[in-house]
Amino acid sequence: MKTETVSFALTGKLLLAFILVPLVELTLLVQLYQRTSFLTTVLVVVCTGMLGVNLARRQGLDAWQSIHQQLAQGGNPSTHIMNGVMILIAGAFLMTPGILTDGLGFALLVPWIRKRLQTRLVDWFRKRTIVQFGGNWQSDPFDRRDSEAPRDGRQASVRVVDPNARPIQASDRTDS
Repeated sequence: MKTETVSFALTGKLLLAFILVPLVELTLLVQLYQRTSFLTTVLVVVCTGMLGVNLARRQGLDAWQSIHQQLAQGGNPSTHIMNGVMILIAGAFLMTPGILTDGLGFALLVPWIRKRLQTRLVDWFRKRTIVQFGGNWQSDPFDRRDSEAPRDGRQASVRVVDPNARPIQASDRTDS
């Protein structure tokens, strides 16, 4: 029962957002057109979109490289992944024509704003996880101290298990 209520609440919020955001964007664009001109309005929309997508692409590539660098060092790339996701969302906002979404997109491209948002999202997620599943986290996956490579020279190891693989039988093994 609780799941149905939560999904209905989320659906209602998304529906409201999909109705309100375009209306606000349209109102802001009409206001800009009335205060300036049609050409200025179109130039603002096109230039902010092009500039924003270029900035998002550049920052996204930097985030991608830092994720790969953390993985190569055996570190925890979760903070870099969150940065990459926020940059991706910023790019989506910047490609959407409008003043409000451009403002949100440019705000997400500012590193210190992303850092504050990341801190709040981690806190929110931690609280929701503890409320939903109970207990405490043994380690914080978003902790920066965990993202460094081990100092004692050890390399991180990963064991990959294929759940669809057929079990190895004694007759399959060859003793050398």
